[in-house]
Amino acid sequence: MMYNKPIHAPLQSPKFLVDVGCGTGIVARQLGDAYPTAQVYGIDISPIPPGPIPSNVDYILGGVRQVLETDPRLSLESADFVFSRLLVLGMTDWPGYVRDIVALLRPGEWVEMHDFAFDWYLHGSYCSGGWEWLQALSAAAEWKGWDLRCGKNINGYMEQAGLTDVSVEEYKVPMGDWLAGERPETRRIGEHAARECGMLYYHAIPKKC
Repeated sequence: MMYNKPIHAPLQSPKFLVDVGCGTGIVARQLGDAYPTAQVYGIDISPIPPGPIPSNVDYILGGVRQVLETDPRLSLESADFVFSRLLVLGMTDWPGYVRDIVALLRPGEWVEMHDFAFDWYLHGSYCSGGWEWLQALSAAAEWKGWDLRCGKNINGYMEQAGLTDVSVEEYKVPMGDWLAGERPETRRIGEHAARECGMLYYHAIPKKC
């Protein structure tokens, strides 16, 4: 769906890269393989599943904002590239987080953030404004400090943090495989969204006992 390009930044021989919210560690491993002379750190609040790891990749366990304050390997103006993806249901202070990431970057280097906006469209027109379940989810998100439209708001957070060369690429994710005939690359993510997102939303909404 992203043309087999998990990274879009025009990197030129980076030496220090950070993957925030690295999950299974797959992007950190890809970065380690792509730049074998660089040091790569993946950060996540959960342990990385066991598996082969390039020798230039290390994982740091913890919340990113705490780690940035306490881990001496992540000093100010040390990183050539910082990447994050799908922090939408984990980050509770986007402006503060982006400011911390900008402080981690060396001047002139790159940050890339991939995330969702919880907006739905039908035939190109916005259609989810009156959905009661989405209103309940939005209320729960606001209570928890989440930004369900962070995918649309990140560029503003970046500009507020002082970044000037900010660009945006938008991708529309189908629910189900209905678009796969026309665009085969959407099949897997569409099937995943239809299968998994309902339970994700359900568990994000507080329940009354």
